[in-house]
This record gives sequence, C-alpha cells and structure tokens, in this order.
Amino acid sequence: MPKFGANTENMNDLLGQAILDYALEQEKGPVYIHNHYGDPDEMPVDVFFRIEEDFFDVETKALAQCRGKVLDVGAGAGCHSLNLQNKGLQVDALEISELASRAMFMQGVASIITGNIYDYKPTTLYDTILLMMNTIGLAGSIDNLSPLFKKLASLLAPGGQILFDSSDISYLYEGNRPTDKYFGEQAYCYEYNGQKGSWFKWLYVDFETAKAHAAHAGIDLRLEYTNPETDQYLAKGLLGAS
Repeated sequence: MPKFGANTENMNDLLGQAILDYALEQEKGPVYIHNHYGDPDEMPVDVFFRIEEDFFDVETKALAQCRGKVLDVGAGAGCHSLNLQNKGLQVDALEISELASRAMFMQGVASIITGNIYDYKPTTLYDTILLMMNTIGLAGSIDNLSPLFKKLASLLAPGGQILFDSSDISYLYEGNRPTDKYFGEQAYCYEYNGQKGSWFKWLYVDFETAKAHAAHAGIDLRLEYTNPETDQYLAKGLLGAS
C-alpha cells in the first residue's frame, strides 16, 4: 500500500488532507489510489489510526523488535509511534506531510518532525529505524534503493537496526514481468474529495533484491518473517555487511 514519503511532495497532499479530516471527524468521502494496471483501489483512511490489536502481523512483529531510540519514518497519523511511545520508548515521528503531522499532534504523538528523510539531519543517532506499510517504497525506483539504504545507515547508532516491510508483487504480471524496468516499480495517484493529485513513483521490492542493495550500503539484511498468503515480509537490517 503506497504511503507518504520522499516522492509525495507534488501530490497536493491529498492523503494528508484525508488523514487530518479523519482526525477532525470531517471526512469528505473515501480515498482512491489510481494505478496503471487495473481499477483504482479504495484506501480506508482509518488504517492510519489503528490500535495494536488491529495491526498486521508484520507490524506486530516489527514493533516487538523496536528498541532504544526509534525513528518512525513516514509516520502518517502516528499509530506506530503512539504504540511504541505508550510502551516507554523514545520515538521521533518523521512525516513529510504537514497535515498528517497535525493529525499526529492531535493523537498525542510527543515528538513530531515534519520533513523529508533525505534532508533529515538529527542531532543524535537512532537505535531503531522503522518503516512500516511499505514506506521503503519511497525510494521510487530500484536505482534509488541503495542511496536510501545509505541514508538510513547514516542515521543509525552503532549496533542499530532498520525494520521494514515490503512485498513481492510479481503476481501482478502473471508470469510476464516487464523487461524495461524492475517489476516492483509502480506509479500511483491519489483521489480525494473530487480532486486527483499528481502521479508519483513507488517501489515494492522482493527480499533478495532488497538484500543486495542493502549490502551496498553496508547493511546486512535478514528475513524475519513472510506472510505466505500475501507475500508481505518483514526485514531487519544491521550495520556490518561485508
């Protein structure tokens, strides 16, 4: 599922508006995600406001492994940040959307940073960097994946870890993968309240490909869990790949 990240700056922030409207109980209809391979999908905005009992299995497993000081990248409405915060962890919620950041504030997230991960320069490093709901996809293309891993690695304290989920979406092609690009490179467009935003690129990456690109950034990527029904997986990256 596409989510806010570095490639959403020119989308008119329709998803951020939908998130804020939901927080204010002023929803103006559903959010639709347009794609180039089928009919638009409806995105339930309440997915950004879930509590622990409603988290997906990969999210539950990832949150259980968070430790130390945590950076929640693409925090949305802050449901994961709140979960960790309520468990006593120090969490910085990084979100590019000012509107979504306002919703996070309303939800009680203590530390909110509105900005782009590529431009972010923290004063202290992190023990855990969390990227849920396929936020790793903000790389946009396979060529940008190694630079993203390098940026994330630069934010880790010694012994730090990266936790993210993604999916192998080769099933979309029914055996006929594209030959002109990596099959996980997609483009999407949000529609909300009668408005359509700009098209933006998003990346779904299979684990073995992610592992190879992480190694270029000095990250040893390990497969923690795979959902056999959805092909969604959880990966953990540790500094120190050879």
